[in-house]
Amino acid sequence: MGIARFIEVGERDRLLGALHSTRDQLLATLGLNTGLRVGSILSLRWRQLWRNGGPVQVLEVPRRQLKGGRSAHRRRVLSRRVPVNAALADAIHAFVAADFGGCEPDEEAFVFASARRAGQPLTRQQAYNIIARAAARAGLQGTVAPHGLRRSFAGDVYEATGHDLVATQMLLGHSSPLVTAAYLRPREDELNAVVLRLPGTVGGRQLMPAAEPRICISGS
Repeated sequence: MGIARFIEVGERDRLLGALHSTRDQLLATLGLNTGLRVGSILSLRWRQLWRNGGPVQVLEVPRRQLKGGRSAHRRRVLSRRVPVNAALADAIHAFVAADFGGCEPDEEAFVFASARRAGQPLTRQQAYNIIARAAARAGLQGTVAPHGLRRSFAGDVYEATGHDLVATQMLLGHSSPLVTAAYLRPREDELNAVVLRLPGTVGGRQLMPAAEPRICISGS
């Protein structure tokens, strides 16, 4: 499958537009706007997203729905509370309107319920196929997968906080800033651009930027 890449801002509308249903659009929007892992997203029940006739203001995800939340080291895993922004609220509304009309969803039902397995959510492989196939339809290159949505959230938070690694770590729920730093690894072309912008010195003397090439016109 390859490592899921960061999804550029200009690619996200193309990806969302290539998804076939409001359910699939909500799946992608949750990843882009909460940074939850795909396993946590698929475990969500309607009571966590919809309450009193509308989207919740804060998405609460208990420890048991997070990575490592059921392991022997579960006490190290903290529950997450993520504000629901306007883009996510709109996606929740659209899915409820399309699938339930004027009715309320069953609060204990899975948001991403499987059509083939009664009472069970979609599998991770199904979620991967949904995102990867939409990316192919949208003409996006490289490995575009659910984990790339989380990486994109990480990059957005890092930029919005003025490159605050600890704040980004907390919003992602990572155990260490070192794990978060791996999500933010710059691309090779970005690193090359940094080097090319350096002033450069020779023997302690700063070099002047390269001059524009001169065009020589020979006489007739």
